[in-house]
Amino acid sequence: MRRNFGSLPLCFCFVLAVCFLAAGTASAQRDWLPVSPEELSMKTSTVEPGADAEILNWDVRIDDSSPERMVKQNYVRVKILTEKGQEKFSKVDIPYRKGIKIRNIKARVIKPDGSITELEKSDVFDQEIVRADKIKVRAKSFAIPGIEPGVVVEYRFQEEVSGASANNMRMEFQQDVPIRKKSYYFRPWADARVLTFNMPDKGFQKDKGGFYRATMENVKSVKTEPHMPPIDEIQSWILVYYASRQIKDSGDFWARYGGVIVQVYDVKKTLKPGKDITLKAEELTAGVTDPMEKIRRLFDFCKAEIKNLDYDTALTEEEKDDLKPSKSPLDTLRKKQGTTADINELFGSLAAATGLETRYAFTGDRSEKFFSIRQAHQSFVHFAGIAVKINDRWTYFSPGDYFVPFGMLDWREQDTAALLLGWKDYITIETPLSGPSASKATRRGNFKLSEDGTLEGEVEIAFTGHLSTRHKLDNYRETENKREEILKELVRANISTAEVSDISIMNLNDPEKPFTYKYKIKVPGYATKVGRRMLFQPGVFERGSSPVFSSETRSYQVFFHYPWSHDDEIRIKLPEGFELDGAETPMPVKDAANVGNLEVSIGIDKASQTLVYRRKFHFGGGGNTLFSPQVYPALKGMFDRFHDVDSHQLAIATK
Repeated sequence: MRRNFGSLPLCFCFVLAVCFLAAGTASAQRDWLPVSPEELSMKTSTVEPGADAEILNWDVRIDDSSPERMVKQNYVRVKILTEKGQEKFSKVDIPYRKGIKIRNIKARVIKPDGSITELEKSDVFDQEIVRADKIKVRAKSFAIPGIEPGVVVEYRFQEEVSGASANNMRMEFQQDVPIRKKSYYFRPWADARVLTFNMPDKGFQKDKGGFYRATMENVKSVKTEPHMPPIDEIQSWILVYYASRQIKDSGDFWARYGGVIVQVYDVKKTLKPGKDITLKAEELTAGVTDPMEKIRRLFDFCKAEIKNLDYDTALTEEEKDDLKPSKSPLDTLRKKQGTTADINELFGSLAAATGLETRYAFTGDRSEKFFSIRQAHQSFVHFAGIAVKINDRWTYFSPGDYFVPFGMLDWREQDTAALLLGWKDYITIETPLSGPSASKATRRGNFKLSEDGTLEGEVEIAFTGHLSTRHKLDNYRETENKREEILKELVRANISTAEVSDISIMNLNDPEKPFTYKYKIKVPGYATKVGRRMLFQPGVFERGSSPVFSSETRSYQVFFHYPWSHDDEIRIKLPEGFELDGAETPMPVKDAANVGNLEVSIGIDKASQTLVYRRKFHFGGGGNTLFSPQVYPALKGMFDRFHDVDSHQLAIATK
């Protein structure tokens, strides 16, 4: 029996509505829909003039009525308006994972004169692609036949997902091209509810065959801007989920869901450890009285002595997905291996055994959306680590995140609402944001400038905090040759003519020490000769960098993932017979609240005829990493001044 949709009260900071995913049966898409003369002849987008393409219609049809499988169908019609639009839609990738079958892929191109070219079945191929998050996935892919500006492109396909449901499914109405009309049809198997984001409560209506439908029309595209918030904070989307009962408010929801977590994770077993865990904690902290040092020893043990299967490069992603969690923290201790969650739970159990108040930390993920406790849905939180109360202050640890340093969480889990779960109750709190000094790039360069303008020398760059974690995650899976190529690409991104050699990468697999590059560099033509003078940029590490913001206007908030800082010292031995010619030091750049600061000093060691350039920079002071469009002009102005200082040139001339 089909049940009516329910809806939650409008008591949170977002609207709750009801859901709908795209519907229809396989037979409903057996034939192509007719194309109108207006669609064939249109020259510009009706939704967003100047767009490179417009999605004329997009139907997503989801049948979740079967307990064995969920069937999802897509039917997309796109008008190609420019060569950029042609390039964007020239190839279609349909990612899939284990348990998903992609069937019935069809595509065709209709030219303005009505002639049609259809995709051949043999033109569909299976390949591995790399997503934006650098994770490799399988995809069914095909090139659109005969695509060019002016044509209408249509494609459709069906996904079958065994043993899954539409519970917690996202329905996105906004893309990076304008959409004239997008509809979701949804046939649920039980009571369903939805949360809507960045869009009005459009409601839903009954459709045929037990389906519900929701439609948005004339949807503007999502623009790409530097340092944007996560896409879920910008685009229009809906989250559908199943629920059999009404919720009073967000407090009621989290109290109920907290109870579920306590049961699923068996929190009581972790936070009330038995004899064996207690004895191990006593052994590891023997002779230590300082609480933080006790926690440090437990943390180091979990990092060094428990093999982290999630970071095991010998395992494929599919094998990692199939890993079974440990039965208990004691099981992890005995096996001396576990997943990220297993290791965090073992750490939490050991910490609790010392007598310190210990809780599970469930946080939002700032790479996906900005979570608030008022947003009552379990998909917005995840097990991020362990909170330990030390000297009346909650401190957070995640030894299971192998490259995250002691006393920190990953940047995604900082500065976000969190639930700290005990086995009896929970606390709501905000996790702290690390300051600029916690994530620092210490850059040292010792160079020689030749009479022909060539710069060459040795470089050492050490990264700490979130900067170190990022570089380690980017490199640890790669071969030595690939790691060296990654560095060369980073250097050449700013200095295209740079020749990089004798590369050393240090502390890659050490979770606590700074990730460090050492290399030699040679840059022909670094300095420009003008008569008896040479002009060059002393800030070598910023050479070739572009302004952070180029547009004079801004549509969205500006979001920096975390505060960071630089500490640069550059020494450049000048060529024989040359000396500084009227060198001036740029004025410091600093705002009243010390959100950002850049100071440069320039001197000369006359004994060695060496220029000494020092640069101190930070941004994000006071925890300021999110800025409204209204303050964008001032923010852009600050970064423009940073760029001007970093681009400062000096002149040297023959004596």
